[in-house]
Amino acid sequence: MTAPRPADCRVLPPDALTGRTALVTGAGSGIGRAVTLRLVELGATVVGVGRRADALAGTADLAGERFRHTVLDVRDRDAAAAFVAGLGPLDLLVNNAGGQFVAPAADISRRGFAAVADLNLTALAALVQAARPGLAAARGRIVNLSLSAPDRGVAGLAHSAAARAGVAALTRSLARQWRDVRLFCLAPGTVLTDGVGDELPPDVLARIVAGTPLRRDTTLAEVAEWVAALGSGVADAVSGALIELDGGSGLVSAASLTG
Repeated sequence: MTAPRPADCRVLPPDALTGRTALVTGAGSGIGRAVTLRLVELGATVVGVGRRADALAGTADLAGERFRHTVLDVRDRDAAAAFVAGLGPLDLLVNNAGGQFVAPAADISRRGFAAVADLNLTALAALVQAARPGLAAARGRIVNLSLSAPDRGVAGLAHSAAARAGVAALTRSLARQWRDVRLFCLAPGTVLTDGVGDELPPDVLARIVAGTPLRRDTTLAEVAEWVAALGSGVADAVSGALIELDGGSGLVSAASLTG
């Protein structure tokens, strides 16, 4: 099955996010860049953070004047908290920053496991906590990016799957407690970004995509439109949900990434 063209995925009106402010982590490339560009296109002012100044500058060249950016490592708790506090009211927080490496579980060192868990879970949790006052002031929304079916486990990504399952549980837990912020966990399937291409060879990616019920990848445009829609308020009757945007891969056993 052929994935739809990006234009087919656009369902929001051009002014859907006019006057709103969003913070996107990992905005310099891949999903973070695609989300940033779509939010700006819909009228939002976007603050983008990431670890690489050159990547953020590349996004800025495409996004225009409603995008401003700062080099920030979300794992630096004090710097991240101070930065978020200075933003004031915040309509949308998109937790996209993350990363992992592919390895058999027995080969992942204690340090490697802790680093992936910190980036994908505990740093995210700290940022959410720091951003809560600004989000509550605007009755804003949080979209946490995850992996497909993290609770089922992913071969070759034990550390990342454990962390992302934690993010899904955190999203649900906070949704039970917070009435002034909506929270969503969006779990794309295989998104063929440059980063994914660096982690896995083409034949493995092709096998994973072929193994999904819909036999397709998830496009950057689709992820960006879902994030924008969730941030716009059209799903405000929902909070705490894990939304699997994955071609149905969460319905089957996770494919082996290590061959």
